[in-house]
Formats: sequence, structure tokens, C-alpha cells
Amino acid sequence: MFNQTRSGYILPDDFNIVSTVFKKVVAARNIDRHSDEAECLARQALSLFMNGNRDAWELECRLRDSCRSMVNFSGGAGSTEVIDLLPELSAWARNLTVSPEAATALTEQTLEYAIDHMSEFLETSDIRGWLVRSMVELRLGRGRRSRSGKPRGGSDGL
Repeated sequence: MFNQTRSGYILPDDFNIVSTVFKKVVAARNIDRHSDEAECLARQALSLFMNGNRDAWELECRLRDSCRSMVNFSGGAGSTEVIDLLPELSAWARNLTVSPEAATALTEQTLEYAIDHMSEFLETSDIRGWLVRSMVELRLGRGRRSRSGKPRGGSDGL
């Protein structure tokens, strides 16, 4: 017997469900269907559906807040999660500092900066590059200036 949830195929009726839910969420957010956020939503909708979320209402509820948080940005060929980048960020920090404690502090400072400045990321599509560039700027004491004119992220012994 054909088990559609494990087959890897989406039948036409199923595709209509995913498509309808996708269109509803895109319209509710008032975003362009061809934007990076919409691409992220489309990937997430297909992933959720293929992983067993077959009900349209449940799919819509799960998609509503998808691709808005820092942990799920579209980057290049597919989505990248910040948590997947932590080992690489830690390696960069170890190369930029002299001690493991300083590397941990720099990684945390970079993530805090990223959380505080998520709106800046929406203008680009490469989360990895943005985080690494921010880390290097913070380490070199060239943190981007806040609106008050004071530099963010100075040199605190890192």
C-alpha cells in the first residue's frame, strides 16, 4: 500500500493545501512572494507538510511565526540556523582572541549584537557572513555606531 507520508511525494490535492496555506500566510504578512522571507516560508511549509503536518489549520499556525526569528534565516542554497553556526563562530572567536574565556565572551557579545540588530540582517541574505563580520568589527573595536553616536561594542580586553 502507498504510504504518502513517507513516500517523499506530494500529490496534487496535498500541494493545493500547502499552496493555499502559503498564500494565506504571505498575504497576512504583506510580503512579496519572491522575497527571501517568502522563500523561507515555502521551504518551511513543504518541510512541515512532509514531516506529517497534513492539516491546513495546523500548518498555517506553525507557519505564522516561521522565518521571523533569528534562528531561521534563508542563506544561499537553503536555510541556515544560527545554532548550526555556533561551532564556526566559536572557532572564529578563538582565532581573534588569546584565551578560551575571551573567545566565549566575544561569541556571546556577537550573538547579543545580532539579537539587538536583527533588522539590519533583513537587508542581506547571508547570516554567516553577517555574524562573522559583526564579530570581527566588535573585536577590532569598530562596532557600528548606535543612533546616539556612541560606538557599540568597545574593547573590553577581548
